[in-house]
Amino acid sequence: MTTSTAFTIACAQTDPVIGDLNANREMTVAAIHEAADGGAKLVVLPECATGGWAFTGMDESLAAAESVDDGPTIAAWKAAAREREIWVCGGFGELADDTVYNSAVLISPNGVESVYRKVHLWNTENNAFTPGNLGFPVVDTPLGRIGMIICYDAWFPESMRSCALQGADLVLAPSDWVPNPGQQAMPSLANMMTIAGAHSNQVYVAAASRVGVERGQRFIGESVIAGHDGWLLAGPAAAHEAIIFAEIDPIGSRQERRDNIFNRPLGDRRPEAYAQG
Repeated sequence: MTTSTAFTIACAQTDPVIGDLNANREMTVAAIHEAADGGAKLVVLPECATGGWAFTGMDESLAAAESVDDGPTIAAWKAAAREREIWVCGGFGELADDTVYNSAVLISPNGVESVYRKVHLWNTENNAFTPGNLGFPVVDTPLGRIGMIICYDAWFPESMRSCALQGADLVLAPSDWVPNPGQQAMPSLANMMTIAGAHSNQVYVAAASRVGVERGQRFIGESVIAGHDGWLLAGPAAAHEAIIFAEIDPIGSRQERRDNIFNRPLGDRRPEAYAQG
């Protein structure tokens, strides 16, 4: 008998309140349970879902940060994952050695499995966070090999490619997407970057983006789940709180991805021909 390796993944769009850690904790835990009720085995929350994003400086981000080891929101996400027997990925301000990172955590029913610190900080994030120093870790899980990026990382081909070269089947992307100047009447740049990254790296990508307005900055939502061929399986979601679902098969699709006779962007690479630097 063949055992199915497919499962349902969800992206939850939330509207966090900057600095209100208790309200945001309740909001994200409620979203986790709603996704689990919908059959999700893994739920992805947005970037900075625990404390908000538009900080003016390190003092503010520090006040909203928490440790991955004993932070109250991480503890609540761990409890929900354990209770519902699901996996949770979410963005948070990480306090580590008196330094604040814009981070994402991957949690299983057994606890924290991986932490990613945003490598490419965007705009004013440089005033509130320290650039990540962990690279792009990929972990082996019962759901497949999973890597993480955050928002602006998707604009750098090296981000998803770094995950793919480590054998990632699935890349999770907590995000806080904003409108792009000059956006044309077509899919948003954020959606196009996600689609292109999925296709060019032969990986599933689940990107959960927040909604709402924070200190004058509007967030567009438009969360998507892309298949390993780049085509959308769910979304883009509208610009309000919502959860999107899709069935994916990161493990079962490995052979198909590697043996694709038309496009093999990993198998046909020629690193010796590429510029270095």
